[in-house]
Amino acid sequence: MNLYLVLCLGMMGLRLSSADLDLSDLKRELDEQKERLAVLEKELGPNTSPAKNPAVLPELLTKRAQYGYDTVVFSASLNVPFDSSRHNSPIPFDTVTINEGNGYSSATGVFTTPRDGVYMFYTSVAVNGDDAVHAQLQKNGVSQCACTSTHYGSGSCMVIIPLTVGDKVFVKEVFGTHLRAEHLTTFNGMFVI
Repeated sequence: MNLYLVLCLGMMGLRLSSADLDLSDLKRELDEQKERLAVLEKELGPNTSPAKNPAVLPELLTKRAQYGYDTVVFSASLNVPFDSSRHNSPIPFDTVTINEGNGYSSATGVFTTPRDGVYMFYTSVAVNGDDAVHAQLQKNGVSQCACTSTHYGSGSCMVIIPLTVGDKVFVKEVFGTHLRAEHLTTFNGMFVI
């Protein structure tokens, strides 16, 4: 009986040592999750929201990257009027506000997917004068959504689509010639999940 008791206590000791290791791993993981939660809480906090205070955005993006969040987001607009009589080519949105992940090229007007996932894209087109404009947001040359604008108006479309590395997304004017600048014609995209 004493031998049985010694064996049982010995086995329990091994289990306790293993449990101690498991607890330390769990504690470390919990601490990491607390740090990530703090980053998210800061993003959602009333005084640190990027929507209310754009100056906090670079700091938040840096912290997100530090904790393993890969951010892909861009926002571009036309600052210079664009005469797209060429049609069939991407609109080169020349003013880039943000390009985290470096997927958008203002030289070509094309967003090249840097990582697989689901993305959201939004475009808005405005027209000069009595002209009319019809534009398409395209993935690899295939229309995903379209918008129309007439008589100093604007039109927009949004799409959520899956992409793989290397896919090309852009806005192409298919009808009309005079897109309005002054940052009224825009192209935006972001990684969702």
